[in-house]
Amino acid sequence: MSNLAHRLEDIPGVESVVVDLSDDGGGINIRLVPGADENEVMERLRTVLISYGVRSARPLPAATLPERRNVEMAPLGVRVRITPLERGARVEVESKSVRSFRVVAADRHAIAQGLADAWSQVVGRIPTELVSVGVRGGVIEVVARDGDRETIGTAEVGEGWQHALALAVGRAIGTVVN
Repeated sequence: MSNLAHRLEDIPGVESVVVDLSDDGGGINIRLVPGADENEVMERLRTVLISYGVRSARPLPAATLPERRNVEMAPLGVRVRITPLERGARVEVESKSVRSFRVVAADRHAIAQGLADAWSQVVGRIPTELVSVGVRGGVIEVVARDGDRETIGTAEVGEGWQHALALAVGRAIGTVVN
């Protein structure tokens, strides 16, 4: 069994997993334990799949897309929205007077960089390059580089990957201090 299948089976609420990543009709089949919280399991599955860079070639049915969340960043009065699209994501950052969005590829680095770029535009800063975006042990880690200086932003995925990604990016680019 693959490492991915083992990680997916370790998620609470998952009964069994079959992983077939071949090009001809493959996919990932997951059976839940009766009574499992489907939304919680789906959020954790999504986090693992994003960390492996695995995504469906076809769009997810609307019922399985993650809920649209507005993540309020109190120190800046900024709202962050990440909306899944058929072949990517729309990343939007909005303050009381400025709104900026990017349409990006459906991978964690592209989403995080789009978020950093939009956020920088909203607060009137020069965009910061994100060097890496990773997920380890339920924590998203974003490394940003500004010239010779690197900063790291982290956040736990427990409150949802969108919230964690927004916090980690904000911390890495210096717009969220806590």
